[in-house]
Amino acid sequence: MRTIFLRRTEEAFNKSGWRAANGALKLSLASEVEVYADDEHINAIFHANLAVLLKLENKPLACKAFLFAGSEENEFPEARQEVAEAALAFRTAVENGFNRKMSGINWTRPDDEQIINVYGYLSRGPIAALTHAELTAVAKYLDGDAELICSAAIKKSRNLLAMDGRDAAQAKRILIANTGKIDLVRVLSKLCRDHGDDLACS
Repeated sequence: MRTIFLRRTEEAFNKSGWRAANGALKLSLASEVEVYADDEHINAIFHANLAVLLKLENKPLACKAFLFAGSEENEFPEARQEVAEAALAFRTAVENGFNRKMSGINWTRPDDEQIINVYGYLSRGPIAALTHAELTAVAKYLDGDAELICSAAIKKSRNLLAMDGRDAAQAKRILIANTGKIDLVRVLSKLCRDHGDDLACS
């Protein structure tokens, strides 16, 4: 696992510097370690991340940047406290996940169909269904409208939180596992080019 982390962070650093390397490390920790955390820690991360999204809701470009690239300590000053709390929740979940993984806890990684099913369920409700415009923006990924992407993410977060705690944690693990496929260097390149004021791009 250490070898995987070093390879991913080194590749990201060589292509785009420390911001990308730190982000790549966090994505690796999430998809390889955090997913093993217990339900309480998994759901705590989701609550903390939703608090960040709500704080950035009126600043869509920053909200989109947080969704796609996470955050560093010096980013998003208007949500400094919420970002710090989200970072603490993440570190605590990673520690819990590492201990559980080392103790022999098993977890089966989802296939593509499971990932698609979770995204579909969260897009339909039960609290709020995504509009056609929001679905279109999400489908466009990095090229999607920031305000629509942010509102869609908040709706999906609230839909997830409406689920039973155990089911919500399992759905969240499936979403976390999918983050391992993110090309963060490409994401940061696009975000910094389009609206890098909120990101540590240099």
